Amino acid sequence: MFVDDKAIEFFSSRMLLVKINAGEDTLIKKEYNVSGFPTNILMDARGNEIDRMMGFAPTDEYLKTMIDYASGVGTLDDLLNRAKGDVDRALYFEIAEKYKYRGGLEEAGQWYEKVIEAGDALDSLSGRSRLGWADMYRRAKDYDRSLAAFQAVLDDFPNGSVDQEAMIYKAYILKVQGNNDKALAVLEDFVKTYPESEDVEWAQEQIDKLKAEPADDAGDK
Repeated sequence: MFVDDKAIEFFSSRMLLVKINAGEDTLIKKEYNVSGFPTNILMDARGNEIDRMMGFAPTDEYLKTMIDYASGVGTLDDLLNRAKGDVDRALYFEIAEKYKYRGGLEEAGQWYEKVIEAGDALDSLSGRSRLGWADMYRRAKDYDRSLAAFQAVLDDFPNGSVDQEAMIYKAYILKVQGNNDKALAVLEDFVKTYPESEDVEWAQEQIDKLKAEPADDAGDK
């Protein structure tokens, strides 16, 4: 729970804060398409979603976002209205991400496609869009499709931040599928290829865990 005085005062006077344990309250998790933690959902008095924030943020940034959302600024509806004007790939990407985190996979895919179609299919924003698309399948637990999509990103966007993230996700999915040997190989390649990455420490921890587990009997899946 919050320990910052600003956050405590804000939720004591301006908004009602309710904490849900999605591991136990699975019906609520399903109803609101919670696919990652922490998920912060701002609702109106009727329980309708206004918008949501994923992950952590500094207190001032977090509170400003909540206030903006309550005023209708930066919400999905606001972005959709703004997208009716000139072509704006960054705005399209932001809309796609919002749909992805709400579980709107079809809508997210359509907006990722708009990003790619409106620019260079191999530039960084197209790479981020394809990465988001692959992650969308992962969140839906469509692991085979997600793995293929991440591999396609690796093939088309080598040696960059997109490539690094795709490698991490590829290793994660392989481990989920029980292909520990393949996951280990990807992680070791990651550490060797990107020794300065901020994810190296995490990757090395996963390598150590995988090496400590029994031999991989899953074979090729």
